[in-house]
Amino acid sequence: MSKRSIKNCFLGILFIAYILAYKFYIFEHYMKYSEIISASFMVVLLALAISFLGYRKDKQTNLGRSVFKVVVFHLCLYFFAIYGLGLVLGFSRNGYSLSFLTLVDNIFAPIVVILMSELLRYVVISANKDKKIVVVLVTFLLTIFEIFLNTKGIPFDNLKELFRICATIILPIIIKNILMSYLCYHVGVRSTLVYRLVMDVYVFLVPIVPNLGEYLQSMILLSFPFLIYISSYAMIDDRIQRQQPIFYKEGFNPWDIPVAVLLVVMIVLISGLFPHYMIGIGSDSMTPRINKGDAVILRKLEKDTVLKKKDIIAYSKDGKVVVHRIVRIENGSYITKGDANGGEDPKPVKLKQIKGVVKVKIPFIAYPTVWLNELIHR
Repeated sequence: MSKRSIKNCFLGILFIAYILAYKFYIFEHYMKYSEIISASFMVVLLALAISFLGYRKDKQTNLGRSVFKVVVFHLCLYFFAIYGLGLVLGFSRNGYSLSFLTLVDNIFAPIVVILMSELLRYVVISANKDKKIVVVLVTFLLTIFEIFLNTKGIPFDNLKELFRICATIILPIIIKNILMSYLCYHVGVRSTLVYRLVMDVYVFLVPIVPNLGEYLQSMILLSFPFLIYISSYAMIDDRIQRQQPIFYKEGFNPWDIPVAVLLVVMIVLISGLFPHYMIGIGSDSMTPRINKGDAVILRKLEKDTVLKKKDIIAYSKDGKVVVHRIVRIENGSYITKGDANGGEDPKPVKLKQIKGVVKVKIPFIAYPTVWLNELIHR
């Protein structure tokens, strides 16, 4: 494995470790400060990326300037369209306070996260133009990170709410990040920064917003990146046909495939978007079967799932997730106990509390979350 591949892997693993910590601990226990914590982490991650991979100056070519004009034009078109629709559908007063101190408090952390995210995207992509898999992975990680920052949870037991979140939050974020990486790869970071700063921050600044409704707003946010892509594709494709690549391609690295697969599997498991997902273990109550710092993969309950004695389940209790074994079943409730505990848990567990059944244990992988938890409580 080349030195650059090792550096890419380290940055990716560090990013995944933070996403784990954010999902399992930071948002739950420090929601008030979660944005500033994320902003601080992104500053550190960008500094490490520049130290490892260097920073290539974003030279503005004729192509870059042309695409930048396309982005600015479409941003103007977007506001003309939504506020034009507002004349028909009506307007609402902005729910965010526009006082100076509140405004600074609202936009400081999001702006830092946006700047650091796009600069990180640029640093990684510009250093790895010969490795398309790295481009895909950094896009994937930034997408998952933004989804976690903008959603409190995925309600799989409520299909209507699940559809709403996917349509109004998750899909627009996915499409936007794909466009950002496409523009960053071909023309640099200038266009992506302007797009993100305008589209993600303006809502904090305007006094009135149009009453478009969630789904109309979602359709606009889904189609808008496609318009920019279509408008810029011809110019970018013409440049590709006429010019040689700036970066020379390396030979195929066989390590890229397992590393890519590992990173994708990790993100899929922690995202909670699929029937199986992963949680970290922060206590020794289940030793020696499951130890502190291990992670377990859960299978979500389905309509035909039958829980039995000796099954290890994860259930919610006072805002936390507990992983214990079923020792008996009484009156439709489940009596649980940690294998290392002297007695049974004091309260029976109801079916609605159960998050899933433990299927697989992965040793040691949750230590970043456990370490962060203990560090904060020292």
